[in-house]
Amino acid sequence: MTHTLLSAVTSAFASLSATLSGAQDSDTLWKLQSIDGEAFEASATLTFPTPAQIAGTTPCNRFFGVQSAQKPGFDPGRMGVTQRMCLQFQQEAEFLAALREMTIREFDGTRLVLRNEDGREMVFIAIN
Repeated sequence: MTHTLLSAVTSAFASLSATLSGAQDSDTLWKLQSIDGEAFEASATLTFPTPAQIAGTTPCNRFFGVQSAQKPGFDPGRMGVTQRMCLQFQQEAEFLAALREMTIREFDGTRLVLRNEDGREMVFIAIN
């Protein structure tokens, strides 16, 4: 029983190390360019500060969460968001709703594309 539990815990840690955040440079800041082919005029960013973690900015706030899906998957899981109000609240809601729907990622060095099975897509570019 102890061996089985240890095996399960080891497997869980191995899965976390193979997450999306582990595949990218933790210093890279990704700026949202478009959602579903439409230019995103407000400012929103995404980072992978540590393995299995995501963070970033929305047009009004900051967000953070866990991303535990194995490559090529993407699952932002539960996210926390600060609660400042601003005039770009609609763009913020659009960004967060789309991000929560993403399930697949593609990465090519300077571009990060998040997609889902329904054809939705978010395109980010590296800005540092």
